[in-house]
Amino acid sequence: MTPEIISDRELHKLLSIYDVYKQERIEDENPFLALLALIEQGREEYALEERICQPGEVIVREHAAGDNFYIIRSGQTVVIKGDIQNQTILGFRSIGESIGEMALLENLPRSATVIALDVVSLWHFNRDAFYRFVRENPSFSLNLMNMLSGRIRKSEEERMRGYAREMKQVVALETLSRQATHDPLTGLFNRRYLDQILYGEIAHAMQSDSMVGILMADVDLFKEINDRHGHKAGDVMLQSLGKLMKNSVRSADVVCRYGGEEFVIVMPGVSEATMNRCAEDIRSRFEESRVVFENHELRATISIGAAIYPLHGSSVDEVFIHADRAMYQAKKHGRNRVVVFSPQGT
Repeated sequence: MTPEIISDRELHKLLSIYDVYKQERIEDENPFLALLALIEQGREEYALEERICQPGEVIVREHAAGDNFYIIRSGQTVVIKGDIQNQTILGFRSIGESIGEMALLENLPRSATVIALDVVSLWHFNRDAFYRFVRENPSFSLNLMNMLSGRIRKSEEERMRGYAREMKQVVALETLSRQATHDPLTGLFNRRYLDQILYGEIAHAMQSDSMVGILMADVDLFKEINDRHGHKAGDVMLQSLGKLMKNSVRSADVVCRYGGEEFVIVMPGVSEATMNRCAEDIRSRFEESRVVFENHELRATISIGAAIYPLHGSSVDEVFIHADRAMYQAKKHGRNRVVVFSPQGT
């Protein structure tokens, strides 16, 4: 009968997981080698057959008849549940460990698939030889029970390690997600996140007949700060402004670093008066603030442009452009001020 062998790609994937397992595995005393020694002593009397499996060969298949019992003489195997392409790894077995004992003892089909990871040598028992060996070797039964107990304990350890790996993956995914939507310097949302939520906020405002305010802020003469004190001083200034903005807005508002020294604040459901008060509060507080960098006290001002949907535009792009124009009007008229968009001012 031609042995079933998985693809090189699937074998490589399983070997990669086994490499991680080897690094995490905690070795302890176990009865496996004692079990193997008992069988080695009785191999001629019981006419045991040796089976050699090649890397990737399926030793036993899930749901197949459980009529055979194996003890691993050498090599490494993996135990999986489900299809090869979409499997769940239950564990790994090596020298002295058994394959197929539960299906044989319970007279049930195989509950998992076992695959050779490298060249594997096995002692093979059929059902009759297995039960005869158990009857005539009481110590074998004891060793087998100890082995099964150890396997249950190890499975629990594997489960806990698997849980720990899953938690690491969750943390890694959360970190990646945060990196994708947050500015690393200020901790604020970034332009990508702004693009994701702005259209949704305007769509919600259309449905609920409410307003959305947009503030665009730019640090005045920021290049001079960088040129005079260095880019690290500029970074500290931006961090300070980001924190001030975050502490000045409502919990529903979204503060983003748009790029460079530009910031955008999206204010869902805001009234025009509230938006104006918030913008003026941010402007005045930043004007009064001081940033200490390398024994130098730095100060700066910001210019803010404001526009509100639907008063200043019927679409996201229109309102955003009008807020940007209002900001440049603030720059044009002397900086350090808030300008609300007005068609007459463009």
